[in-house]
Amino acid sequence: MSALKRSLTSLLVRLLGSSVLILPAFAQLTATPSSEAFSNTYIGLSSTSKSISVKNTGTASVTINSITSSCPEFKLSSGTTPFVLAAGKTTSYSFYFAPVAAQLYSCNYTLVPSSGANLVVPLTGTGLASAAIVGLSTNSLTFSNQPVGTSSASQSIKVSNTGTATIEITGITITSPDFYITAVKLPLSILKNSSTTINVFYSPAQAISETGAIGLVYNDIPEQVVDLNGTGVAATSLVITNNATLPAATVEAAYQAQLIANSGTSPYTFTVQSGSTLPAGLTLSSAGLLSGTLASTVTAGTYTFTTNVADSASHNATKLFSLTVAKATGAACNNISFDVVGETTPITPITDLGTGTYGGEEGGLYSGGTNLRPTVQTTYGQTQAGKIQPLNSTGGASPTGKIVLLALGESTALDEFGTAFLPLARHDPAINSNIVFVDGAQGGATPGELLTTTGNGYFNTILNNYLPDQGVTADQVQVVWIEDSNGTASGTFPTDMNALTTDYETVLKNLHSLFPNLLLTYFSSRIYAGYSNGVAKINPEPYAYEAGFAVKNVIGDQYAGTGGICAGENGCSPITAPWVSWGPYYWANGLLASEDGMVWTCQDLQADGTHPQTPSGDLKVAAAVLNFFKTDATTTPWFLEP
Repeated sequence: MSALKRSLTSLLVRLLGSSVLILPAFAQLTATPSSEAFSNTYIGLSSTSKSISVKNTGTASVTINSITSSCPEFKLSSGTTPFVLAAGKTTSYSFYFAPVAAQLYSCNYTLVPSSGANLVVPLTGTGLASAAIVGLSTNSLTFSNQPVGTSSASQSIKVSNTGTATIEITGITITSPDFYITAVKLPLSILKNSSTTINVFYSPAQAISETGAIGLVYNDIPEQVVDLNGTGVAATSLVITNNATLPAATVEAAYQAQLIANSGTSPYTFTVQSGSTLPAGLTLSSAGLLSGTLASTVTAGTYTFTTNVADSASHNATKLFSLTVAKATGAACNNISFDVVGETTPITPITDLGTGTYGGEEGGLYSGGTNLRPTVQTTYGQTQAGKIQPLNSTGGASPTGKIVLLALGESTALDEFGTAFLPLARHDPAINSNIVFVDGAQGGATPGELLTTTGNGYFNTILNNYLPDQGVTADQVQVVWIEDSNGTASGTFPTDMNALTTDYETVLKNLHSLFPNLLLTYFSSRIYAGYSNGVAKINPEPYAYEAGFAVKNVIGDQYAGTGGICAGENGCSPITAPWVSWGPYYWANGLLASEDGMVWTCQDLQADGTHPQTPSGDLKVAAAVLNFFKTDATTTPWFLEP
């Protein structure tokens, strides 16, 4: 026996004799399942996400430093790095498959830990090429000078399939209830060398100009979008202006909808037309308030009834309404509005509050109780917008470069931007083809979690996964849209709002540091959360509402030169943040319609009453965001196709 072997044997005997065997702590990552196979996916489409559970089966904590794919066709959809994983604990990562060629893909996702071996997860999927070739007869429809409360003549979209295989329209998305189509039974098959026609109508509820879009979703080709434009004008005779399809109701839950008359002589008197019946439990007041609690005998389904309005000059008008009643969601569906003791009852959207106050804070998106951005601020925003141009990967101007619009926020923004906004925006013919939209919103990415940049898993994942997955870099990010709030908010107003204001301002400075060419940032505050009260603790009311004042104060701070978020406006220096403004504001007090007609039904929210439901809730936000970027004076120069 060699001297070395004798020494090792002697050491082992001594350790065993003392009954203590000292082993080093170690980390080891395992994945369940150990690999993922994605279903066949057509070119231009994306698969549903698949998840792996990653467990540390070792005896020591480990940091997962990075996760990378060997093929850009497999993309990360959730999970962050760096992530500290304690011994015996698990975390998860999700991926989706987006092929660009008709072929088999066999690739790997590699997780790199701070110690121990890398974890390699094989991913496979096959890309398919569609044999259908679909063309549209138009990419936009315009409806001019339509009296409110009346329906236009139809305009048609002819969908032609000149390919060699049948294709199906599996979904139709319309971003505004003022535009609607004749009933279409889905899925709608279009045989090879054949076509179908979709008839579109316009019935404005207000005398305004508006934009919208209709998205056609197919089974094996990317979505196609037709832009919609309409102008509502005052009616010439008495009308009921509400859309014919009323906001959805929930079985055995409270409900209300205010009917509105126009172009008659007030006062108006509403009645249910003889021979027509409301769903049991609902009544219509003479002032036009449809309200009550749906009786237990009312089942899920669509109900129709006709109402009449008479004015003081003995004019009459009628309208046929449909009301969809849906099953209970699990949320607090009776919370159709929210009150705060001592404030306006019920609380009023900031956009409708004007010079009124909430907790001592004046209403309006901007100072003075107005929703109009100050002219000086708009002018500087337009100056910044004029600098936006396609950039290459290192931030240099390039005609073949990209303009990146990044979304930031927590899970609600993830749902709204990724599920509803992206499918429309990526295929909308009116939008600048140089723009790349990146969904950087992530579950749990609250402002309080974005206060640092070093070792921050949320920012790191945006930089190292979400941007590269879309073929772009941090140097190409020039615009950010934010909808974010501290999910487990607590405290009382205005203390909670002031803390959120400080968080927002730190986040803006971090964005300036991470994205050197970022010029414009737009904030939206979140949706109504009253249906979550008593069900979930994630940002219930009134915190969801009060977050809007934090946004307002951030914008006001920059305009006033305070808060340390200088964008160069008013000659401040040095620049520490991008120019910041309101994006769309879409909070409304449940079923109490805001002045622009926005409502939130229980059916717009998931079971927790917090997260928007697909498609209705997500689409309301997506429509507001899309319309804002298409029409604002600081966005149209770069957002719309030149």
